[in-house]
This record gives sequence, structure tokens and C-alpha cells, in this order.
Amino acid sequence: MTAAEVWELSIHLENHLLAFSADYGAWVYAIMFLVLFAETGLIVTTALPSDTVLFAVGALAARGADLSLWWTLMLMMLAAFLGDSLNFACGRYLGAHFFASRRIPFISAESLAKAHDYYERHGGATIVASRFVPVLRAFAPLVGGIVRMEWREFLKYNAIGKLLWTPLYLFGGYFFGQIPWVQRNFGVAIFLALGAPLLGVVARMVYLSVVKGR
Repeated sequence: MTAAEVWELSIHLENHLLAFSADYGAWVYAIMFLVLFAETGLIVTTALPSDTVLFAVGALAARGADLSLWWTLMLMMLAAFLGDSLNFACGRYLGAHFFASRRIPFISAESLAKAHDYYERHGGATIVASRFVPVLRAFAPLVGGIVRMEWREFLKYNAIGKLLWTPLYLFGGYFFGQIPWVQRNFGVAIFLALGAPLLGVVARMVYLSVVKGR
């Protein structure tokens, strides 16, 4: 999916979801499931708009659209959990068969050791927090698998991340969908919801830069 296609899908997501719901009925949940699963389960599809899908479903449900919040919550939580688990499993496979044998020269043993040490100390928090940052959420499980984070530890924090992230966007969309301004400016509201996590990352980077400069 190209950047232009992602933009078009996101800015007109309201119309797409309503059209899918009208044309395919309950199959719209399968479409949303695949979008969320692929966004992190397949590293090549990180541009898919999972945050915006959840926010849009919540907002549309608030406006009376025939979309079930509870079905969406359960299915999308499962889709995101399975997608991250697949990504993690791929990382463990790569770590065992490629990085360990040093077939990729620009990945040094030292950098892997540093990553392993970081995940030993902050792996759980990284898995949870990365879920709220588009693109990064696809790499955190992959790297965790590469540096051999324990499966049990990963699954625990993977579940915690989905229990926090999924209802936040879904019910956040439902709450904001009742605001008249959001109803009139749906596309803008979608991008505000998508960009909110990135603002926190940028603020953190600026803060560290200023502190380091001092």
C-alpha cells in the first residue's frame, strides 16, 4: 500500500467503513481484523491505519452506525495480540538462524548484546509503550524476539498492551464521536488521534536534547 493510498483511506475512513458495513455486513469485522493483524504481524504492512480504524469505529458507533463496539473490542484486541506474537516469533527465528551466525554484517555482536541488555531491563515496558506509537509497534516485538526475550514475559506484556491500547482508541472514538466538532471534521479528528502518540515521542526527544545540551 502506497503512502497516497494510506492517506486516501485514512482521510475518507468514515465513508470506507460505512460502505464496507453496508456491502459486506458482518464481514467488515473480518476486514478490520486483517488490517490490525497485518499492521504488526507483517513488517511490510506497518503503514496500515489500525489506530484510525479503532477510533473511527468508536466515533461512527456514537453516531448510530450499525457497528458493535464489543465485537470490535474483542476481535481487534485478539488481532493485535496475534499480530505482535507472530512478529515476535519471526524475530526469534531470525535471531536463531541469521543474526547468531553473523550473516548480516552490519549487525554487530556488540549491538545485539546492548539490545539484549536493554530488553532484560525494560523489555516489558517497551512492548507495552510501543503499542501506542505507529511504526515502532512493529519493531519492538521483532527486536524482542531477536534478542531472545522470554516467551512468557513477552506474552504477558503483549496482553497488557492490548488491554490498554484497544479500549483507549475504541471508546475514545466513541466519546469524541459525540462532539459536534468531531462530527463535522471527522478526517481532522482521525489524524489528531493518530498523531497524539507521536507528539509524546517528539516532546521526549526535544526534552532529552535540551537536557543533554545543558
